Amino acid sequence: MPFAHRGVVEGFYGRPWSLEERLWMIERLGRWGMNRYVYAPKNDPLHRDRWREPYPEPQAREFAALLEHGAKHGVDVSFALSPGLSIRYSSNEDLARLAEKFRAFAELGARSLALFLDDVPSRLAHEEDRRSFRSLGDAHVALAGRMQEALGPDVSWWLCPTDYLGVEASEYLETLGAGLAPEIEVGWTGRTVCSPSIARAEATARVAALRRRLLVWDNVPVSDGPMRFMLHLGPYGRRDPGLDDVVSGVLLNPMQHAHASAVAVRTAAAFLEDPQRYEPERAWREALEEIGEGAPRAFAVFAEAHRFSPIWPAYRDGPLEEGLTRLRSGLAHGDAGPALEALQPLCAQRLAVREQMRQGLADRALLLEIEPWLEAHRIETQRIQWALDAIAGLTGEAAPTAKIAALFGLEIRLGSEPEPRHASYGPRRVLYPQLASMAEDAMGFGSDPVLVRGRCLADEFVALAEELALERLGPQRSSR
Repeated sequence: MPFAHRGVVEGFYGRPWSLEERLWMIERLGRWGMNRYVYAPKNDPLHRDRWREPYPEPQAREFAALLEHGAKHGVDVSFALSPGLSIRYSSNEDLARLAEKFRAFAELGARSLALFLDDVPSRLAHEEDRRSFRSLGDAHVALAGRMQEALGPDVSWWLCPTDYLGVEASEYLETLGAGLAPEIEVGWTGRTVCSPSIARAEATARVAALRRRLLVWDNVPVSDGPMRFMLHLGPYGRRDPGLDDVVSGVLLNPMQHAHASAVAVRTAAAFLEDPQRYEPERAWREALEEIGEGAPRAFAVFAEAHRFSPIWPAYRDGPLEEGLTRLRSGLAHGDAGPALEALQPLCAQRLAVREQMRQGLADRALLLEIEPWLEAHRIETQRIQWALDAIAGLTGEAAPTAKIAALFGLEIRLGSEPEPRHASYGPRRVLYPQLASMAEDAMGFGSDPVLVRGRCLADEFVALAEELALERLGPQRSSR
């Protein structure tokens, strides 16, 4: 295999997965040739905010079940702790508590652990730490070394640094690269938070600072925070096939919707197995067939409308977008009939998706996860159909009164269904946190799209109908 580490890091904000969801995902990871699952949900208070407190016995039993299930399916189950919000790096008591909590994972059988120091202050917060360490980087090197020493040689380590994105070198990264034991993996998300692409040259620049191969924390298909109304069902893509020379592996950060995340994870497995021969569209079709078992055609149509993401910002529904282009051309040339006729079966197919999925989809947990988007898809498709009906009425031979009635009918129908909050056919508004630096004095957005507005395909059909009505029913000027 080109990549040593291939899997998932449950590292998103929002409702953590259940035990059943984790077991389900671990089984799929093994089936798809992936080998790593990392437990690190941000909203588990004992992972992050209350890291000093031990996990209670019932949760420890769940962790043991994960380890057992992972061993059965060839998946290394790792556990992470994220103490950076409150730890005092110079406190022996804090260090002892952290080591003891990590030791509890090792006693359950975990042989790989992770120290997550992401999304925390980029400067030392406590006076005693500022007296003890020259910089945050020095404190992190010391912390990692202390944990490595406390747990012994049988445990391998991964560190997610505070400066986890970008391609520029920094004093912090240089300190980590020089001070960390060479066997400690260091995470990186690419040039930004949700990197639209990752190039080998970008990774190489990061490697130079850290003096080791990178472990990519790939924020795909994550949809937390301001992205929570998005459903990212596109294939994995736009990752350089030459990355295997400079990175040790790739771990995807999924959505809080475990079953829906399987589309991206399944396609990423194909890339990680053979990056040189990877074909995103082929892998996507195969994933949709498997994950949409029972209603694969309906699921594929549904996924087409939820492919929009930082990786695929041009995709909202390929067949409908092509139909809209032909319709605009037909209207410009005075013959919209063929384009309208071709769009009708596409709309009918999409209007049937929700019921077909409800009746046939074998994975009922997946159905429950995507229900808000199924309803949004139905409403947005209905809006497209109403727009097409209005355009048909406006382009016929009917009298002006009938054409005005077509516009009035469209607006009345649109008012009967509120615009959905969940994005379907592309977002009306979504903020992607595309930061270029994590330093407090230099934090800002990079060149990748950040605030995406006005990208809902349904709105474009509606706008076309309204503009056509105003154009054809507006004041008529006589010629002399």
